[in-house]
Amino acid sequence: MRHFAAGGAPGKDPALAQLVSYLHATGSNVSVDDALGMAIDAWLAAEKARTARTMADATVKGYQWKCLFLPDTTQIRMHADGRTEYAEVVGDAILHRGRKVSPRGLTLAVAGEGRNAWRELLVRRPGDAGWQRASVLRARIERAAQQAQPQPATPVERMAAAARCMSDALRSALAVVEHVNVQAAQQHERRAQRHRRADDTLGEDCALD
Repeated sequence: MRHFAAGGAPGKDPALAQLVSYLHATGSNVSVDDALGMAIDAWLAAEKARTARTMADATVKGYQWKCLFLPDTTQIRMHADGRTEYAEVVGDAILHRGRKVSPRGLTLAVAGEGRNAWRELLVRRPGDAGWQRASVLRARIERAAQQAQPQPATPVERMAAAARCMSDALRSALAVVEHVNVQAAQQHERRAQRHRRADDTLGEDCALD
């Protein structure tokens, strides 16, 4: 662990200086080294969790069909000309009668041209209670994605946000000014005390004469 002496390295590192300032402002008993250690521990824990999630996601196999993900073992069904054909997602591929096909390739193999795969194919993913049309699943995903996107702020909301930012900036500036004023007053008081002590000493010397 690196150790930072007061008034040394923190001034060269804005993040460290901010940490030192925060600890001082809050009156915390935690030392700078201890705070850095806790921050590093928290960062390492977050990185380990993120890595674990990434590895878990990478191990999930399936077929990505535009916005619709079909996990491994997903069943696919299509009805045409009085018969029903089935396909299955194996690993990261769709297999129909032992051949790898795309969703459109499946419709071509079953019914030829003129069929839309989204409308014609029904899927049953692991955990699904029943068969669902691919177009319905796609619409559901697109609707959820649209709802998740942040809506554009209205002019009134933008003005309110700008006002809040200005207010925060003003409070910060006032706090800085107040801090500077306090420091200046303390320095002035210390100078005044030194002058008073010097005057008192001079008065005593004159009395002795």
